[in-house]
Amino acid sequence: MTSLFNSKGTLERAMDAVLGHELRKLNTHLPKQRRSLNELLKENDPTVEASDGTDIILKKSDLEELATIVPAEYQDRVKLPIIVLRRMELGRSIYTISGERVEEFTVRKILGLTNLEYYQMYKDQEATFLYRSQVTELLRKFQSLIVIGFGIPKELFDYAPSRD
Repeated sequence: MTSLFNSKGTLERAMDAVLGHELRKLNTHLPKQRRSLNELLKENDPTVEASDGTDIILKKSDLEELATIVPAEYQDRVKLPIIVLRRMELGRSIYTISGERVEEFTVRKILGLTNLEYYQMYKDQEATFLYRSQVTELLRKFQSLIVIGFGIPKELFDYAPSRD
């Protein structure tokens, strides 16, 4: 009979499960479902429901400012709030954008990281990694439209205890 503490694999899996659970709890402020820029622009008091049931309030002025960056034909594809994930497994202070290519490209436009037009977004195939200073700039420009979460490494997210 193998003890939990004598089996490194079992202990590591247990710790991964605990860590994964705690990280998911940290992300309960993230949106349950994101909504399009176009849809939110039509509302007087735009909100998105968070996973924990609270409302994420989006400033109308931030939405209108973002609409000056995103061409009208793409405003139904940009989903808000934009989720910026702190990716611990990638290194210190590295963030990525969660969502579709159009949200990632929008962040690149906001930060001046691309000169391409929206119709050219798929020409730029590089993954976008943001650093703390860029996230700070993003928040300064569009605070109500950005939500920071913690990226959960696949090995923690997909963990399911073995029933063997």
